[in-house]
Amino acid sequence: MLRKVHTPYPIKTVTKCEKFMELSHYLKVYPCKQDPAHVILFSTKQASKVRVHQDTLEALKKEISPDHEHVLAPLGMVTPGRDQEIREMTGFFETRIANNQALDFTIVLNLDCNFACTYCFEEDVKKKAYMSSETADKLILYIEGQLKASGKNLLVDFYGGEPLLSLGLMEDMARKLQAVTRNLGKTFSFRMITNGSLFTPKAAEKLVFLGLSGLKITLDGPPDNHNRFRPFKSGAGSFDILLENIKNTCDLTRIEIGGNYSGSNYPRFVELLDLLAQSGLTPERVPGVKFDPIFKPASKTIAGRNPDLGCKSVNEPWILEAEKLLRGEILKRGYDTPKPTPLCCMIENPDSLVVNVDGKFYKCPCFIELEDYCVGSLDTGISDYRKQYGLDVWKNPDCLACEYLPLCFGGCRHSTYVDTGKINGLSCQKPYLDSALETLVIQDLSLRKP
Repeated sequence: MLRKVHTPYPIKTVTKCEKFMELSHYLKVYPCKQDPAHVILFSTKQASKVRVHQDTLEALKKEISPDHEHVLAPLGMVTPGRDQEIREMTGFFETRIANNQALDFTIVLNLDCNFACTYCFEEDVKKKAYMSSETADKLILYIEGQLKASGKNLLVDFYGGEPLLSLGLMEDMARKLQAVTRNLGKTFSFRMITNGSLFTPKAAEKLVFLGLSGLKITLDGPPDNHNRFRPFKSGAGSFDILLENIKNTCDLTRIEIGGNYSGSNYPRFVELLDLLAQSGLTPERVPGVKFDPIFKPASKTIAGRNPDLGCKSVNEPWILEAEKLLRGEILKRGYDTPKPTPLCCMIENPDSLVVNVDGKFYKCPCFIELEDYCVGSLDTGISDYRKQYGLDVWKNPDCLACEYLPLCFGGCRHSTYVDTGKINGLSCQKPYLDSALETLVIQDLSLRKP
């Protein structure tokens, strides 16, 4: 028998059961503080949640009836057997990719920037390098060929440097890609990672007409903190210009607010949330907010200049405290922020590709200009990069036995590179997930708006 329960976030409730399947190995059980007689089950495979009575959970461990299988199977919480579940996990990306409907190209328009961020990941590759119109046209022909071969739609991320320093080229490429996809009967949209200083209403109107679907702009806390970490090259503060641009353009396209904090300044990001609301940037106008820790870059220039800035991995204890505070404050105010969920890293996705200003291919923008991680070019095509990028590093007994595998898959390759100078290794997130996942799940249940 099933009964619905009113909770701050809609989840299903299971009561009694009998046996056919067994509970998934990729399942976490957390106490339900609102009702201690119940527990929360969370599937790391599907990021699904269900509330069950303590007695029901004990019964589910022994036998699962058809009625409860009917509820739990779509949530990824039951399996015919451990061996089959492991086989399914080893093919996780193949299944996700088969269902993917779009080719995703990250196009690096330039390696230049009008900011002088103190923690810039690209410090060692920043230069006056811009994609030429000839390279852009060659790339459009390449994309057209890939679309014809795959039959998929097209999603582009324009990237830099600062992509809006190449606004003319961006407009030209978007216009041509619109025509290509229209002729093939496919859809096209694009996004941007931009510092926001050049995203004026005039630029926004042009780009939305050409297919812009959204962008992220970074605000590093309240004005004094942001201006310290993200000044213009001249040394002038950038916060006021960014806030004004966001206010003047957020009704034209979806803008998400990002932010990068350190172990010493993260409490001050709550001030930014208050300032957004006071400026009229409510969740109705700027729906998404996500703050992240500053990670130590591979750049020897930045690492040497700021040896104490940033972290090597998400496993550092202070990150949990920062995330618990900031994520909770974001949700309390009604903004959206990502849930813990399985993600397909672009490195693992053959439908994702980064194209640098010179037409060379990479699998992640963190590795542009590193020749060891170049996987081809517009002239040569793409090479087999599986070993080069350590795609199967997580296919080992320890990772496959870990209930967090669907949320981690060996961790970020760039984090491994920063830590070891190599990419073919694990950046295990188990310590972080042991400490943080319950908090994230409970926050979503109690604070997130339906």
